[in-house]
Amino acid sequence: MVSRATIGLALAVLTACAEPPKQTVDARPMLVRTLAPWDLQPASAPTAVGMLAWQAPRESCPHVYRLTVSYEPDLKFEEDSVSYLALGEDPKRQDPDPDPGPIGTDEIVAGRLFYQGLRAERDGATRDVSYGREAFGPASPTAGCLPQTWDPMEDAFALGWPRLPGRLTQVGESWNGLRVEAKCDRAACVDPKTGGGGPENHHRTCTTQDWQETLLGLYEVDGERLAWIRSTWTDGHEGLGIDTERYTLLSLDHGRPVWSRTMVDHRFAQPTADGSFAPVVRTWQLESIDACPGSLAALGWTRDEATIAEAEHNATELGRSDELRRTRRRAAAREQLEQRRREEQDKAGGLGEMKPLSPPVVTPRPSGAPASPE
Repeated sequence: MVSRATIGLALAVLTACAEPPKQTVDARPMLVRTLAPWDLQPASAPTAVGMLAWQAPRESCPHVYRLTVSYEPDLKFEEDSVSYLALGEDPKRQDPDPDPGPIGTDEIVAGRLFYQGLRAERDGATRDVSYGREAFGPASPTAGCLPQTWDPMEDAFALGWPRLPGRLTQVGESWNGLRVEAKCDRAACVDPKTGGGGPENHHRTCTTQDWQETLLGLYEVDGERLAWIRSTWTDGHEGLGIDTERYTLLSLDHGRPVWSRTMVDHRFAQPTADGSFAPVVRTWQLESIDACPGSLAALGWTRDEATIAEAEHNATELGRSDELRRTRRRAAAREQLEQRRREEQDKAGGLGEMKPLSPPVVTPRPSGAPASPE
């Protein structure tokens, strides 16, 4: 593994330029507009390279994100939503905390998430996850193309954590990101004007490209070094099918996403809320709402009380994830018992009114009386 001292020396040598690269300067206006709602002013960094690698969330400060999804026009089967995602270490982890800095090459850190929102509104959900130097997972292979949510937690890792090179990367450099496949491959097989297949479309390839990633520029806010990344994906139909674009702001110093937004322009008609069919634009956004290093708050954003409360609540629920799992197992066991009770009543008394099960009553039979036919 390359030592932090070696990395620091390489950075000092490679980044010693008097002025920011032109690509960084050209991309800055869009980043300024993006960060305006949080009242943050990024400055172009006088450096041409940065270490693009993820770091694992620490047990002492879980990362909490607000996930916002919206549709234009409104969909029939899914509404706009706001959800929350908290990430931390696996509570069963026996290894000591990893060293500060990027996750090691070929190293996987066991993690745990807590999610509450779309499809898990009441009690939330918890899962074991994995953190790597280049990607977090499991990540959905279809999040880049679908017009609605597949799995909200796997979608988050696919959209909010683009695959990074895990090495020093130059401004303007591009690389292949995560695979986009499964259902997304179907889009490449059909006629983009009709959405139909058939023999006349058998010449089309049923394979699509990976995400295409580009480092647009490097910036600084309140001493924190940041990277601005643009990602694109297309089904290959040149503006007639599905095109997806994403922008992600990540902290170089703390290896985490600060903010990310993905727009899926899905031109194949979908059922909409008014009963018609129309092309749909899906907008998915991630924003860090905790106060850990590398977050929007750490950069200078003043959070309102509701945001602070949501961040604290989800971090607390993440810490209770083992307890929540035990509670849900007990609830599932009770539901199975109740289901068996209903099935037994159906067998015993048909489909009439169900009555609570009660223990049998045994009545002594008088001496000499005939036995009951039952």
